Amino acid sequence: MAMRAAPAAATGLFSPPSSVSPRRFSLATPPPSLSAGRCIIHRRRLRAFPSSELPQEELNPSVDLLRKTAEAVGDFRKTPIYIVGTDCTAKRNIGKLLANSIIYRYLCSEELLEDVLGGKDALRAFKESDEKGYLEVETEGLKQLTSMGSLVLCCGDGAVMNSTNLGLLRHGVSIWIDVPLEMAANDMLKSTGTQATKDPDAFSQAMSKLRQQYEELKERYGISDITVSVQNVASQLGYSSVDSVTLEDMVLEIVKQIERLIRTKAMMEAAGKPF
Repeated sequence: MAMRAAPAAATGLFSPPSSVSPRRFSLATPPPSLSAGRCIIHRRRLRAFPSSELPQEELNPSVDLLRKTAEAVGDFRKTPIYIVGTDCTAKRNIGKLLANSIIYRYLCSEELLEDVLGGKDALRAFKESDEKGYLEVETEGLKQLTSMGSLVLCCGDGAVMNSTNLGLLRHGVSIWIDVPLEMAANDMLKSTGTQATKDPDAFSQAMSKLRQQYEELKERYGISDITVSVQNVASQLGYSSVDSVTLEDMVLEIVKQIERLIRTKAMMEAAGKPF
């Protein structure tokens, strides 16, 4: 019965930012180094696939990234950005750095639900026991969040699982971060304290589950306005491995595609055609 009540309780988590817990979401506003007009240049490269999810305050864009972002994005300000794709630390880290680079708020819909329901396991149980309720919560959340400008929202799979939610993503720019499933599988195992090298069977099972999810959702992911593939970025930059791709490489590719999207929209509007 408690699980049946979860959708109603979860709906409140998508309230305006003023009602969000300051402890949990103190990073929703730009880091002090950015809001004050300063930035920190990391001496090490920001890897796209660190061993764990990084706090947003550690993802300070370089001066070069801030400059290129400002030049490319221009009048894009206040348009919300929705990030979809297989859940993994890389997807979330990229979303955080993107938000910091364009001075946007960052939120993750799955983390909001985890807070309300009591953790990852509770959220997983909710999805499996009441998919309809999960999608209803996702719909309600998207309805409220689409009214917020200057937002990077890292979305769960519920955002692409029905036409209503896909339609709500049209209120902003949707971006599919396409990551190697092996990376997502490693993340899945780490969350349970398992190492792929020590438990190949567990890794194989995780890969099988992710492949099935990917095949079911890839066409819906593909409806996104922008697709950024880690493998493609590695190839374009001449890297021998996806491990060489950095977070800044990924954000720069996203910004380039946003700039291209802005130009295309401007051309369509100038021609008097619907975009």
